[in-house]
Amino acid sequence: MSTPTSEALEAAKMNPERSLRTGQGSALRGILVNSALGGAKLAAGILGHSYALIADAAESFGDVMGSCVTFIGLRLAAEPADQTHPAGHGRAETLASIITALALCVVGGLIFWEAAATLSVPRQAPNPLTLLVLVPVILIKEWMFHWMRARGKKIGSLAVIADAWHQRSDVVTSVAALVGIIVAWIGGSAWSHADSWAAMLASVWLTGTGLWLLGPGLHEIMEGSVDPALLQFILESSRSCPGIRDIDKVWVRKLGMRLMIDMHIEVDPDISVLEGHRLAHEVKAKLQAELPQVRDVMVHIEPYDPERAKRPYRIQSGG
Repeated sequence: MSTPTSEALEAAKMNPERSLRTGQGSALRGILVNSALGGAKLAAGILGHSYALIADAAESFGDVMGSCVTFIGLRLAAEPADQTHPAGHGRAETLASIITALALCVVGGLIFWEAAATLSVPRQAPNPLTLLVLVPVILIKEWMFHWMRARGKKIGSLAVIADAWHQRSDVVTSVAALVGIIVAWIGGSAWSHADSWAAMLASVWLTGTGLWLLGPGLHEIMEGSVDPALLQFILESSRSCPGIRDIDKVWVRKLGMRLMIDMHIEVDPDISVLEGHRLAHEVKAKLQAELPQVRDVMVHIEPYDPERAKRPYRIQSGG
């Protein structure tokens, strides 16, 4: 029976240094692109009297901050283990994804508040020439979303995936601004606040997306279960080592893009302590060779007992 594959399993097979470089490169590109697009949208929004476009520019600058958080988180995650962080700094990448998700919620709330405040203020209809800025922005940001999300899934980085959704949020606010400007332009003075309503609707989507992105980061921080295909690969790979009779329990934790494995292997009860020690190191070496993202493997030796019920997950009883 072949082992199922998944994006998480393929990400675990990547070289850790390459994964971090890929993630940092994605974040750096996001900083540069969003800075340029945000400046263009801000200038066009001010000159074209479009609040939705100004709000859209604010969202782009929020994307810049999100990419900066991602970049810093990945830089910290690359730091080697030390005396105060013996398991490494991988959780910095997870924290970056949580901060990015929270930033989306904050930006969405601010845009809604500011757009709602303009509804009672008489204002000039947006200039339709602002559409010349919005259309290429939408195309560029949609491409950025797909490119960055694919890279994030490839390296198993929640921070890069959250940053990709930041790019998609910019697409949504830009589309909302586009619709609002067209409605205000066609409808005349009676519809001059259409782009403010569009900005408010887009802000609701931003906040919802931020809350949705919080889930994976909180799941990882609380050491939730990993992808089933990854766990199955670890079980089958360990069982294939000569001398291993069975696997009793396995516990896999994600530290950002890295993995920590704690497992109980069953061996012949009559072998020596030295032989059991050797088998434990063989299992560890095999897993680390096949899954370079595995930082460490803690192996507990147990005597093989065919009558004992096996628990593939390490679930402890009691408090």
